[in-house]
Amino acid sequence: MQWINETDENDRNLAHHCLVLEAHEPLAPAFVAYWKRILSDGRSKAAAWGWRSLSIEILEQQSEADGPGHMRTGFRDAQRKACDGAGDYFLRSHAFACLQGRDEDNKAFSRKQSRWYLEQYAALKNAADSGEVEQLFREINNIRPLFIDAATGWGWFDLQVGQDSFGRLPAEDEALLAGTERKPADRLLDLIGGRDMMTIMQELNAALVAYTPENFRTICCEITEGVEQGQRALFYNIQCPQFPDDGTTVVNDQVHKAATRLVQQMAPASGAFAGLAIQLEQRNDGTWRSSYKMMSSAAA
Repeated sequence: MQWINETDENDRNLAHHCLVLEAHEPLAPAFVAYWKRILSDGRSKAAAWGWRSLSIEILEQQSEADGPGHMRTGFRDAQRKACDGAGDYFLRSHAFACLQGRDEDNKAFSRKQSRWYLEQYAALKNAADSGEVEQLFREINNIRPLFIDAATGWGWFDLQVGQDSFGRLPAEDEALLAGTERKPADRLLDLIGGRDMMTIMQELNAALVAYTPENFRTICCEITEGVEQGQRALFYNIQCPQFPDDGTTVVNDQVHKAATRLVQQMAPASGAFAGLAIQLEQRNDGTWRSSYKMMSSAAA
């Protein structure tokens, strides 16, 4: 394994740090090296970055057509935004793969995926028991507390490094792992399995790509429900992590029409829509990869 730097595609002054594993290399020692680099940088840049938390997510390979997956970690400030001047940390490995079988339905895959996420995070926590990593955590927390959030497919939870258990999981993950039913308004993956819902999602994704600036290689869109002039209304927050000053809360008719159709399908009754976070990432070949999370489970 080796560390390399990758210049941010949209900010030539920002470098991301990538630990790249060969296909045969195991994750366990890589997790130790990953922690050591992140915490060492956080310790030395504590004053400059003003960090308050770490956010960790996994973008796994889900089909044979996808490239290798990765784990991504970033320092966040008190407003949960990327710290100014701090690049993200990637761990790229063929081990980050959770493939959906040809005949595997969405509910079964979602349950498998939830378990798989927790297995990866448990291994990451185990790596933090290394003596050198434990020492770095002590030094970091002597500066100020460092909170660590990890993402599943449905939201965020407290990783609770140094403890045997995780923090409270997103409600959807808890229901999936327990084998119980989720609330109808929250059954996003089941809904996506329907032909009509898939069409609406594709329509919304295409509208977002067409509406946002061409330099947005990552599109983060939050859709929430509220009341405006006594009527049910949707509100939007569209951002690009690389261009935080170019975000908007205004959308065009194409985006609004697609979002309205989506919400009406998911939650026909007023006040029943939990809110949805959509993330679109452009691949090197120009196509877009999408992920979705119910905002009711997102970290505050």
